[in-house]
Amino acid sequence: MKKLLPATATAAATAAVLLAAGCATGNAPASNQNTGSAEISFSFWGTNSEAASLKAIAAAFEKANPGTKVTTNWIQADYEQKLQTSIAAGTQSTVMEISNTSLAGFAPSFAEQTVDPGKYVQPNISSAMQYQGKYYAMPFAAKPKVMAINTDAFKAAGVPLPSATTPLTLDEFKAISAKLSHGDGKARVYGSSNLWYRGWLTAAGGSYYNADATACTFGDGTGVKTAQYVVDMQKNRYSPTSTDIQGQDQAQWFAAGRLATFSDFGPWTVADFAKISKPDWTLVPVPGKGFPMEVDGLGIAKNASGKQLETAKKFVEFASTQQVAQDQLIQGNTALGVPIIAASSPTLEKVLPVARNLAAFTTALKSGVVDVSVPKEAQISGDAEKGMTSYTALGTGKDDVAKVLPQLAEKCTQALKK
Repeated sequence: MKKLLPATATAAATAAVLLAAGCATGNAPASNQNTGSAEISFSFWGTNSEAASLKAIAAAFEKANPGTKVTTNWIQADYEQKLQTSIAAGTQSTVMEISNTSLAGFAPSFAEQTVDPGKYVQPNISSAMQYQGKYYAMPFAAKPKVMAINTDAFKAAGVPLPSATTPLTLDEFKAISAKLSHGDGKARVYGSSNLWYRGWLTAAGGSYYNADATACTFGDGTGVKTAQYVVDMQKNRYSPTSTDIQGQDQAQWFAAGRLATFSDFGPWTVADFAKISKPDWTLVPVPGKGFPMEVDGLGIAKNASGKQLETAKKFVEFASTQQVAQDQLIQGNTALGVPIIAASSPTLEKVLPVARNLAAFTTALKSGVVDVSVPKEAQISGDAEKGMTSYTALGTGKDDVAKVLPQLAEKCTQALKK
C-alpha cells in the first residue's frame, strides 16, 4: 500500500471523526471558526418526512436571507451519541436540534440565548429550553399527545362520545374502558391501549422528578396510586399488558378494531391514522392533566463567533417565530410537531377533515406539561423503569407496586446526586 503523506493522513483522520459524528448522512458541518462567512451548518435527527421539514425550514431561511447558506446534516441514528462525539472533536454543527428532555446534558456545549416567551402560545414552550434559569436553546416545535377514539365502538356500546375539548377524569376513563371492553383471546376488544405509566402519572397530577430535579418522586402517594390504576386496568383486561403488545404496533390494533381508545397519539401519528377510514375515529384530549409534552429546540455551538454566530441567531429565531418556517413543520399529512406560534396553528388543524378534530393538538399545546430536564435522564429513568417492569405487574413481575416504587424512587434519587 502506498504510504499516506502527512497532509493526506490528517485529512483521513478528520474524515473519520466526521463519519463517527454522523456526517456521512449529509454535508460536513462548516467550521465554526469561519467568522467571515454567512454559512452555517445544522444537525438534526428524524424520519424522512421530519428531515424534509427541517430541510424546508433551512431552504426558507436561505430564501429570506440572500447570501446565507445552511448546510444540513441529517443524522439518522444514534443522534445524541454522535452529537457528543462531534462536540468532543470540535466538529459540531453551528446549530443543533435538541429535545427539552436532553437539554441538561448538552447545555455546557451550547451558547446562552435570549428567548421571548410572549411569542409562543403558552409559557411552558419557552421555559422548556431553560436549564438552571438560563436559555440554552430556542424552541421550534412541540409534541403534545392526544387520544384517538373509535367512534364506531362507542356507538355500538351505547357510550356517549367524550368531549372534544374537555378531558375525562381518570375515573371516568376507567369506567368507559370497562364498558367498551369485550370478547376473548385475539378477538378481544380493549377499551384502552396499553397504558404508559409515566404518561398516566402526569395525567394524575404526579411527576417523575421534583421541580429542581433533586429527587425522584414517582414513589410518592400519587405515583403508587397511578401504578395501581395501570395494574388494575390490565388485570381487568380493560387494556393490554406490555406482554400482549410486545413486538406489535398498537396503531394497527386500533385500525383492526381491537382498541376503542388509543392514548399515545402524537403529531407524528397523524400520517398513519390518515389512512384509517374504518373504524371511524376522532381525537379528544388525554384524560386528566394530559401526558408530558416534548419540546424540541435549536442550540447554537458555544464556539460559534463572528458572522457565523450572527447568522445562527437569525436562523434559530426564524425557525422559532416566523410563520413561513413554522408552516414547514407540516409536510402533506405528516407532522414533525405542532407549530408553537398562533399564526401557524391552523396549518396542522387543516391537514385532515374537521371531524378528525386535529384541533385537539392545539388544546393540548396550550395546557401541556413539560418535564424538568435532567442530566443523564435516559440512563436514570431507564434503570427505574427496568425495575418497575421486572418486579411489578407494570411489566412481567408480581411484587406490590406500593412496596417497590418507593424503593426504586430512592435509588433514582441517589443516582441524581452522583
